[in-house]
Amino acid sequence: MNLHVKQNISVNRISMNKIRRNFGANSLLVVLFLITTWISSCKKDLTVNEQNSNTSNMVSRTKDLKVSNNFKWSTIHEVQVEIAPKKSGLLLIQGVNAEIFYKAFLQPNVPHIATLALPNIHDKMYIYYNGAQEMVSVNTGSRIKSNLR
Repeated sequence: MNLHVKQNISVNRISMNKIRRNFGANSLLVVLFLITTWISSCKKDLTVNEQNSNTSNMVSRTKDLKVSNNFKWSTIHEVQVEIAPKKSGLLLIQGVNAEIFYKAFLQPNVPHIATLALPNIHDKMYIYYNGAQEMVSVNTGSRIKSNLR
C-alpha cells in the first residue's frame, strides 16, 4: 500500500510539472498578446493641416451651412402612376430589385391613380397588371400614364 501511495505522489508531481510548464508558456503568450494589442491600439496624435487650422469656416449646425437656393434636401421624390383598366385585376408596382412599392386590386373601367414617394435612388420601376409588364423611367414630380389595360 505504501508503494501505491508513492507512485500516485510521483504521478501527481509529474502532472503538476506539466501544468506549471504549460501554464507558464500560455501565460507568456497571453501577456505578449496583451502588450501587442495595447501598443497597436494606442491613439496617435494627428497633426493639423494648415488648411484645417482656420476654425472660422467650421460649421457646427446644419442651419449654418451655406448652400445654393435650388439645393434639394429631400431624399425622396413623388411619382404618380395612372392606369385605366378595362378588366379587374391586381396592380403591382416594383423597383428594379423587386422591392414592392404599391399593390392594389382594381375594378374595371375605373381609373386609378397611385401616388408613390420613392427614394431618389430609384429612377426606373416596373408596373404589372394582369400578367402584363411595363418598365417606366421615373423623375421627380413625374406623372406616368400606364399603357396597361
